[in-house]
Amino acid sequence: MGTQNKSSQGKHNIAIGSAIAVIMAIIPYAFYYYEALPNWLWETSMFKSLSISFDGNRIMASWILIQKLVPLLLLLIWFFTCKHWWYHTIIIPISLYSFQLYNLFDFSTTYIDSGELYFIVPVVIISLSLSYLARIKIFDKIHGIDISEIEDGIKKPSDRWFK
Repeated sequence: MGTQNKSSQGKHNIAIGSAIAVIMAIIPYAFYYYEALPNWLWETSMFKSLSISFDGNRIMASWILIQKLVPLLLLLIWFFTCKHWWYHTIIIPISLYSFQLYNLFDFSTTYIDSGELYFIVPVVIISLSLSYLARIKIFDKIHGIDISEIEDGIKKPSDRWFK
């Protein structure tokens, strides 16, 4: 009964992996979807405002929108399916594209794709810290190092000043 459960689990994993592979193979064709966006979509308030911000040029507005959405979608798939220790660093380009997408619909801004690097600095710091922490834990497991032994050997500044 255990092998049958493993077999069905393996088939389920293969099905999900195959579906993700097909989706990722098809997504680059979405770069050309801007040419086929329906006219009714541009009548909604959000897309109408987007079109107006590009002087009514629907093709340009939809092209820029697709250029932000497709890489963001691919990065999200990569982030949720990656099993490497460094997957936290994928959050950096995800946050960049997310901010650019938000900035595209923030009609109070004059320029798109400007100034997002300043907002991403905290994301970079946090994701690199998480990745480094994951790397240390994996390195410690591989080499059998106990960090508490190392920490005990290091003198704290308070130990030096207050004996």
